[in-house]
Amino acid sequence: MASLTRGRTDDAKKEQEQRRILLTLCARYIQSAGYPEASAKLIHDSGISLEKFDVADNIDLAIIVKEYEEYYQIKYNKPPKFIKKLDFVEEKKISRPLPQRNKTGVTSKNSNREPSSDSRNESLELSGKAITKPQEPEVESNNDFYENRLLKPLPDYSAEYKDLATSIYRDICQYNPNVNFSDIIGLAEAKRLLKEAVLMPMKYPHLFTGLLEPWKGILLFGPPGTGKTMLAKAVASECRTTFFNISASSIVSKWRGDSEKLVRVLFELARYYEPSTIFIDEIDSIMSQRDSGDHEGSRRMKTELLVQLDGLVKTKERIFLLAASNLPWDLDSALLRRLEKRILVPLPTLEAREQLLLSLVPPNKSQGVDYGEFARRIEGYSGSDIKLLCKEAAMKPIRRLMGVIEIMDENVTMNWHKPADPSSIPTPGPVTSRDFDDALETTKISSSLPLQAYEKWYSEYGST
Repeated sequence: MASLTRGRTDDAKKEQEQRRILLTLCARYIQSAGYPEASAKLIHDSGISLEKFDVADNIDLAIIVKEYEEYYQIKYNKPPKFIKKLDFVEEKKISRPLPQRNKTGVTSKNSNREPSSDSRNESLELSGKAITKPQEPEVESNNDFYENRLLKPLPDYSAEYKDLATSIYRDICQYNPNVNFSDIIGLAEAKRLLKEAVLMPMKYPHLFTGLLEPWKGILLFGPPGTGKTMLAKAVASECRTTFFNISASSIVSKWRGDSEKLVRVLFELARYYEPSTIFIDEIDSIMSQRDSGDHEGSRRMKTELLVQLDGLVKTKERIFLLAASNLPWDLDSALLRRLEKRILVPLPTLEAREQLLLSLVPPNKSQGVDYGEFARRIEGYSGSDIKLLCKEAAMKPIRRLMGVIEIMDENVTMNWHKPADPSSIPTPGPVTSRDFDDALETTKISSSLPLQAYEKWYSEYGST
């Protein structure tokens, strides 16, 4: 009995030692691969300490994996499979049934019968279809691209730049915005130039050489709510490049000298992860016209950004800058020179306004609405204004419904935190023409600047 207990104790100690070895190997490898936060989290949760125990010399997790691959290849004449892709959606496939097996694992006698004539015909028919209509190659969707993408670890920066690089790394788009160019109504000129700058050079690189080098910088300007950010999301969804979503807070720091360092690190990471797209929203907030009243730190940051942009134009690196602004006349003239294309994103046309109304409030959810007439009445509304207008009109049937159910009864105690049973509540009615009229009275245009101001600036500085 004593020997049995001692044996169990030894096994437990051995298992604990193996667990510590595995955790130490993983923590050291994760740290050396450029993920210090993940390594620190593993050390904290597991309770190991790299100060007390560390990986021995000439031992590394990558070396162990490589040696196991060689051993497995020699023994089984095929490479080992360490990971597998999980299928979340089970696809239905047409296949012939497998022969049935009994409980002992032996194929049943029914499986040895000769196939009937009907089964032969079915087999031949299926084979014929496969020949006449070959299976199309699978095309990786944008969702698969974002799910399967594994970014390289950060470069080996010094301690001074490590935190700055980590801050910029957080602004890399890690998810699919699920916005395609086909989802954007209107804006044909802007979509064409963005495709020329990003999509077409990746599809046909042999055509964009020499003088036909793709555009390195594009400025999207126009009234608020016209779709500039939506175009940037479409670029992030379809271009399949490393997308940096940068705002003023990303590259502006209160510490002396950090702002220009952040700009430098941003472009270094863009080169490291190329092909890359850098999107700077509201660029007028950081690149206004320089004058004698500028702060010293602001001037240094602007100068560094201009130097980095100048380097993009002169090199063949696959880095593209996309900027958006509602106040293009406030931008520095040196920045405009480096943004080769300056595109006006105008207010939606009459046709675009009607299409927006039809997409937001489809005819099957409305009654007696003249979309064409109402589209003429909302001239001057931006895309976001029209969306807000349709939302207000769609709320009218909900408010009418609220008036006939218990929510309007003050004597009833409501459990607001508990969702109601949908089957016990009547369906809201359709959106009527009167609902649109009432919504139009309460929803006004958000932009105070007329479109003529943008058109005048475009006639002087625009480039398409």
